[in-house]
Amino acid sequence: MRKKRLKLSAFLTGLLLWQAALAGSPDTARIVFIGDVMSHGPQAAAALRAGGDRNDPADYDYSACFRHVQPYFDAADYVVANLEFPCGVKPYSGYPFFSAPQSLAVEARRCGIDLFLTANNHICDKGRIGMDSTYVVYSRLGVPFTGFYRSEGEEYQTNPMLVNIRGIEVAFINFTYGTNGNPVPQPYRVNLLDSTHVKEVITRAKDRGAELIVALPHWGEEYHQTPSREQQRWTEMLLRCGVDAIVGAHPHVVQPVRFEPPHAVAWSLGNFISNQSDIFTQIGMIFELVVVRDRQGKVSIAEANPTYTWCSRRRMLEQNYTVIPILEWLGRREAWLDKSDYDKMSREWDAFKLKFGL
Repeated sequence: MRKKRLKLSAFLTGLLLWQAALAGSPDTARIVFIGDVMSHGPQAAAALRAGGDRNDPADYDYSACFRHVQPYFDAADYVVANLEFPCGVKPYSGYPFFSAPQSLAVEARRCGIDLFLTANNHICDKGRIGMDSTYVVYSRLGVPFTGFYRSEGEEYQTNPMLVNIRGIEVAFINFTYGTNGNPVPQPYRVNLLDSTHVKEVITRAKDRGAELIVALPHWGEEYHQTPSREQQRWTEMLLRCGVDAIVGAHPHVVQPVRFEPPHAVAWSLGNFISNQSDIFTQIGMIFELVVVRDRQGKVSIAEANPTYTWCSRRRMLEQNYTVIPILEWLGRREAWLDKSDYDKMSREWDAFKLKFGL
């Protein structure tokens, strides 16, 4: 049955594109999403330049993080990432109470990430000072961010995040299951998985002219490759309320993709970059939505394309942490500084393909 559904989805995708072609060249927007950008202690240590000052953000070099996936960002019209840390609080720290040097956010922005997602379980790790610092860093950087807000009024005004992407009005709604028990300092607001509020924000999106609604939940069970019952219940509710696509985060491993037009669901993109090395935690997903408007004005999702990535840790492929598209690097074992990392990637990729029927 699963294979039949996949074939039907491919047929419907082709039909959508064929109909759009008959109607004339559609407006097309390519939106790319990446998973958890983490900032574990060893990542910061690797990024610190030799002889650098641990408290000087300018002494951290994160240029290796995104360089091998830059073409995917360059080909997109809009790029969205989950930044799972407060930013700029010194001394910088890793798990369990994160604080990343602002240079990591600067590099993410420089490489083309257009929207930072901040509703996640670590956003309140540093309390009020962390919220203040993160808000200031992102605001000065000029990067849009969504998921937490300076006040109730700001939340109402700017949630959902509405973005015009190649003439298509897209609403992004980011929310989290919780904040690890850390209270949200007043007067800040963090979007939580509260059904009443989520439904209200979806209604706002429609009322404010959204033509495509993307829900970005931080949810699920860590290290589980199968969506939980709660994720599935939320999925049904979100789609029923008018969400067009769901792109999730938090489990730190990739969960399945379901594309059954008109909806697309990626339950978890896994880690993008982190220090984690448990099985499957180094495999992530770049998820692309191709959104079209036909000549009749109808907006729809024409394609949902996953690209699987590998996070190579310090002194494995390169001296620093970096992320690579797996299929582009298979068969290149000689390029690794430490061949065991290539062997681990190859072994886990084979197991991953078998599990997901790729």
